[in-house]
Amino acid sequence: MPIRRPTLPIALTLLLGSSLSIAATLAVARWEQANYRLQFQRQTDSLATALQRSINRYTDVLLSLGDFYTVSEQTVSRIEFNQFVQRALRTYPGIQALEWAPVISEQQRKTFETTVQSEGYPRFQITERESRGGLVRAPSRSYYIPVTYLQPTTGNELALGYDLTSDLTRRTALETARDTGQIAASGRIRLVQENKNQFGFLVFLPLYGTATAPPSQAMRQDQLQGYLLGVFRVSDVVEESLETLNYNIDFILSDQSAAAPGQFLGRYDAETQTVTTEINQESGGMQCPTADGCTHSLTTGGRAWAITFTPAANYPASTPWGALSTLMIGLLLTTLVARYLSQAQAEIERTRELSQAKIRFFSMASHELRTPLSTILLSAQTLEATFVDSPHHRISSRIRAAAKRMNQLLNDLLTLSRAESGKLSFAPEILDLPQYCQQLIEEVRFSFEISPMIDFKASGDCQKVYVDPQLLRAMLTNLLSNAVKYSGSQPRGILSVTCRPHDITFQVQDQGIGIPEADRARLYEAFYRGTNVGNIAGTGLGLSVVNACLQLHQGMLICDSQVNQGTTFKITLPRIE
Repeated sequence: MPIRRPTLPIALTLLLGSSLSIAATLAVARWEQANYRLQFQRQTDSLATALQRSINRYTDVLLSLGDFYTVSEQTVSRIEFNQFVQRALRTYPGIQALEWAPVISEQQRKTFETTVQSEGYPRFQITERESRGGLVRAPSRSYYIPVTYLQPTTGNELALGYDLTSDLTRRTALETARDTGQIAASGRIRLVQENKNQFGFLVFLPLYGTATAPPSQAMRQDQLQGYLLGVFRVSDVVEESLETLNYNIDFILSDQSAAAPGQFLGRYDAETQTVTTEINQESGGMQCPTADGCTHSLTTGGRAWAITFTPAANYPASTPWGALSTLMIGLLLTTLVARYLSQAQAEIERTRELSQAKIRFFSMASHELRTPLSTILLSAQTLEATFVDSPHHRISSRIRAAAKRMNQLLNDLLTLSRAESGKLSFAPEILDLPQYCQQLIEEVRFSFEISPMIDFKASGDCQKVYVDPQLLRAMLTNLLSNAVKYSGSQPRGILSVTCRPHDITFQVQDQGIGIPEADRARLYEAFYRGTNVGNIAGTGLGLSVVNACLQLHQGMLICDSQVNQGTTFKITLPRIE
């Protein structure tokens, strides 16, 4: 079934409005999701920054201890070492132990063990782990790096005397620190003294016989005195650094510098705020465009650590309130606009029907009234010609003038009705303008009981101009009639025409009552008359008709008036070739 014309704009409005509402809803939903992800990424940035700062603070403890050794010229006693590290042990809960491990050659081993035993450790010896995990006396080798100073002692007794070179993971970090002269961290380890299910890592600071690291690798290997090392627990370091940040975000910490089987360091559970060594736990899924976007990098003693973040199970869900609100508002506005259009269309339809009825009425009235008016006018003219020198001549002149005015009124009403409904046509013809104007002046003079004086002047090439005779007649007739009607006791008007190559100017001038300044804003309003017209008869339609015809002819009207001095109307029409 075809859509009726009045309902088509409403249907299009509903379709377009709904489409725009859905598009806006999707855009807002994407924006909300982007903000949600941005919030998540900002929180992960905060977590990564906090963890990196915490690791830096832990490694700074070794640097401070190294500075203490430097100013003491490498002669720090056990008591001095123990006293110096106490503050750090109280401040940093992730420290399992702070240690000093010198380089001991095979020739120095017996004397070294005897010296430490005399300091209150009678069972001290250089040890290593056996295959079953127990500690045994280290076999003979070219050199050892045993843990000699150790704080805190409680809980770390097994580490005293342990040869760090006996373990591959520790030995790799030792050699890296020795050869670079920088702090170096080990991969994950199970601490000798560990009694909790967590990984640890060691950070080594090499000390040489000089205040600064020697310039070459060979010299650094030759002048190495020993290592200051921090034994740190992964879970305690992480938990301490994040205790003030509860974002309900889980993450996995891994050592990218290690081989694949040894990369995992721990998993942080946001709900319990603890680090575990279990991997297979549910997570809230990724909140980043890519998996790499949820991964941050850390640097720990020259090793590259990675943190991969995922929302915890209780991470706040993203509710698209903005998108839902946008959809509801969009659909509501679309409904309101469609309703307004429906009402406007109904009003336009009623207006169109009224306009058509008005045109039919005026057409019928014009047709029905023109016939009796023509009879009256013809009879008046006959009487006027018959009784030239009798008193009846004046009566017949009045009848003729009244019939002409009524006929002009009908023409004006019909012209305005057609203009309002858009049915006023523009049909230009080639005219001899001076001759046309002379005939028009005679018609205007004939419409008055006493023929007024109307002067005419023409300049330029006006013999062949292309204008609409009906529109021009309506404009000039009304202007000339007004000029005569409002000229006072001596009715007179002047019509001048100037023809130029690009335009034609008509100027109608009188010396009548003029138009007050306050009335000029409503000059072209139908049925409106000036406040100074007094008892002068009129309908207020003349200038409305002029304006309607002028718009169709694409012309311009200028009014220059002075009260009690006269009025000049100037019409400019484009010249059509």
